[in-house]
Amino acid sequence: MTDLSNNSPTKNRPRLRTLETSDGERHASWLELFFDLVFVLAVANIAKILAEHSDLAGTVKFFALFIPVWWTWIGFTFYADRFETDEPAYRILVFAGMFAVAVLAMGLEAGFTPQGDFPFVLCYVAVRLILIALYARSAYHVPLARSLSMRFIIGFSIAVAVWLISLLIPPPYRYVFWAIAVIIELGTPFFNVRNLNILPIDFSHIPERFGLFTIIVLGEVIVATANGITETVWNFSALTAAFLGFAMAAAIWWINFDFVEDSAIRADSLLPRFIYLYGHFFIVANIVVIGIGVEHAIMEAGKGESHLHFPTLALLGGGIALYLLTITAIKLASGNCNLMFVRLAAIAVSLSLLFIGQFIPPLASLFVFLFILGFGVWIEGHFEADSEISKDHLKPCEHADEMQILDPPDELVCEECVANSSYKWVHLRLCTSCGHVGCCDSSKYKHATKHFQESEHPIISSLESEENWAWCYADERFVPLMQAINRNNKKGLE
Repeated sequence: MTDLSNNSPTKNRPRLRTLETSDGERHASWLELFFDLVFVLAVANIAKILAEHSDLAGTVKFFALFIPVWWTWIGFTFYADRFETDEPAYRILVFAGMFAVAVLAMGLEAGFTPQGDFPFVLCYVAVRLILIALYARSAYHVPLARSLSMRFIIGFSIAVAVWLISLLIPPPYRYVFWAIAVIIELGTPFFNVRNLNILPIDFSHIPERFGLFTIIVLGEVIVATANGITETVWNFSALTAAFLGFAMAAAIWWINFDFVEDSAIRADSLLPRFIYLYGHFFIVANIVVIGIGVEHAIMEAGKGESHLHFPTLALLGGGIALYLLTITAIKLASGNCNLMFVRLAAIAVSLSLLFIGQFIPPLASLFVFLFILGFGVWIEGHFEADSEISKDHLKPCEHADEMQILDPPDELVCEECVANSSYKWVHLRLCTSCGHVGCCDSSKYKHATKHFQESEHPIISSLESEENWAWCYADERFVPLMQAINRNNKKGLE
């Protein structure tokens, strides 16, 4: 067994960071911020597809290619939330993932073409294989997360196989296989429900990561506004349209960061969490759609058009409507029904401009779109109820008062295993009611669990030097370790 000193060789290997409640509120690491930079390129290239092809086919291609890019970011983000370390192996794998995403981004525009399908699929498969390799490391080093990691490995591996098989199928049937692969990937978390419910995410880290990705996408709105100005004549109409477009971006930022609640991601039930997670795809995708709509509106206003073209109205009106509808769904998942009918009315007005906008000047349409978003900022700020939301990802259970043991025995061994002349346990667990030390469920005999079954003492804690968590057998969930276990200066069995 491993000595439980601070010089343990396991110190910087993958571990479940979300069980560590003593670190306080967690923020994005420098590596995560660096990782996000490659998605600036990916989002820009996807937006270029929509900017150049704003018809129905271009819009479908935009959303179809945005899904794997967004899901790639989600996959690495949630892995890092649970298992991020400073070890060289982890960093090298993340750097490899960044390079693969960058190459993938360069080939997005050629997706759904005979010459572009092969590079796109191969680059995306490379991205998924790197994430699979990361989960393989966590499955090996973190027994607590082995079941969760293996289910992700199996789900993503099946999807990779389907992606590769699709290259053997001629278009357009190839794209049916793409759709199947995407459905498998998006559905993998649903086959991991129990593990996702048991193993927590960090309730301060994840919303921040979503916010940072939203900032990346909002940056594309600013770029689209700038492109709209540079690609048309600088006149009063173009500059006014640019101002209205920028104000729309500011209103979206205001709504998103002040009024899109994070309480859904902190819910005890997984359904609100899934709505929050998958709903953010529609939030960020439609922010890009709105940005491209602004770009086109600036050019059309600068050319002196009598009204905005229908594709531009569809991008703006449809994008704003879907954005507000997604926010409403997330709020409902959080149990917040306030202002629902007001948002539905705003959605209806936004959609009505697809037709009314063909009879009014471009600046008038843009002003109405800005009014919809600006009114949303005002009414949300004045009538939305404030709520205090806990950011603790582990919550005490009703058995917390029974946690009394502060110090394990001097000799850290599983007593039952020693009595049976067995020294092959994996990890040791401490009963916080009586001080019994038993082997974990990854060990052959599982004496910690057997002790609970015999004594009904509900809570155990880990005796590993790099772990600081407690598990309640009665409630079947991790809980905060209310008292610090003194692991230093104890005799470990080598």
